[in-house]
Amino acid sequence: MDNQTKKALRAQYDQRKPDMGIVCWQNGEKMWIAISRDANADYNGSLFQLKLGSWPNREMQKAYTENPEAFQWSLLKKLDYKEREEDHSDDLELLYMMCLEEYPEAQKMRPGKR
Repeated sequence: MDNQTKKALRAQYDQRKPDMGIVCWQNGEKMWIAISRDANADYNGSLFQLKLGSWPNREMQKAYTENPEAFQWSLLKKLDYKEREEDHSDDLELLYMMCLEEYPEAQKMRPGKR
């Protein structure tokens, strides 16, 4: 691949608007949620870590290891935004708090983080 093509692909990647919001892994009644600035990337990364057995939330890792087929991933709430470069931290935090109210049984997906 030549440099021109690489630059064009990089520019296209930098202009994309990834899905942001609250992501969820669910196993029956158990539900784990987190803030995500790029839902697809977070899905791929978390699935890789779960399959590897290195997910930081030990309870979630144990449940996945026992029955990976029972796990379902979703973008629970999507944040609508216009500009990728803006700071969406406050909006994502508010969306996270709303999800905790709506789903009181939900647990943090990543210890120490939202």
